[in-house]
Amino acid sequence: MKPTIIDVAERAKVSKATVSRVLNNNPQVKDEIRERVLRVIEELGYRPSAIARNLATNRSNVIGLILPDITNPYFPVIARGIEDAAHQLGYALFISNTDNDPKLEQEYIQKMVEQQVSGIVLISSTLDEETVHELTSLQMPIVLCDRLIVGKPFDAVLIDDYKAAYEAVSYFIGQGHQRIAHLAGPRNIQSAENRKTGYLDAMRSANLEPFVSVGTFSYESGMHQMGAVIDEYRPTALFASNDLLALGAMQEIHRRGLTIPGDIAVIGCDDIPFSKMSRPMLSTISIPVYQIGVTAVQLLEDQMKGVRVGMKSVIMEHKLIHRESCGGVDLL
Repeated sequence: MKPTIIDVAERAKVSKATVSRVLNNNPQVKDEIRERVLRVIEELGYRPSAIARNLATNRSNVIGLILPDITNPYFPVIARGIEDAAHQLGYALFISNTDNDPKLEQEYIQKMVEQQVSGIVLISSTLDEETVHELTSLQMPIVLCDRLIVGKPFDAVLIDDYKAAYEAVSYFIGQGHQRIAHLAGPRNIQSAENRKTGYLDAMRSANLEPFVSVGTFSYESGMHQMGAVIDEYRPTALFASNDLLALGAMQEIHRRGLTIPGDIAVIGCDDIPFSKMSRPMLSTISIPVYQIGVTAVQLLEDQMKGVRVGMKSVIMEHKLIHRESCGGVDLL
């Protein structure tokens, strides 16, 4: 028969409540009592029930992660960073994929609340007014990745998407390109909108006429959009809002018998593993994706332990990686 908390309390000559406080690292327990209880726990091989602990504390040892598209190679890397950091802190991870469906996202948020997760890391497909209102009313630790809600009490980890796009387009302008197209991501995704704004401002600052094609963050969308861009705009350079779009665009450029970067130079964003496998290798904005996940859990842990009150935004550093597709030489 497995030992119970009553067995531990009786042998350690303390109350059940004291054993519970020791298990939950309550600082009010005296060191001598804590050591005695822990010694008895070891002797008996007692393992506390996670279910019982959840009922007692109204929280679990589980962190929820909500992703918009698990098939995008960018997001599993974030998930790995979150999982590794959560495991190190003693938490399990509950992952939900929304397929960029706002209604499914709200459904998963509610399910995680019902499961009494300790906190949620959210990479939202959209942050509309209804979603923001629901998040604000939850009274639960929440950290946003790749998104930021100005004026709302949510921690966030992200890069400066506007600055990254501006730098990429400015590089092209510095190389003498004047017809620079942009493949943008969905209008309801904040990072895509910020990258588009960075592109537009860089073009306008150089008195160049912009050309934007809006689609989804997919390889297929990149192929489809690029055909229309070539027909309508005849660009000499392309900045794509993510690497999947860029790789799809490169496929269409090859299909048209054009060369990269000779006829059209290309820069993507995210630096997913496939960017080094393409021919030519894809130039891109490198993002510390894994570290974004780790940092998100660290911020969540601060909230869950009450270490910090108030919103904190962490802007991670990005880097423009010059590879073959833009005529660069770094090849990192």
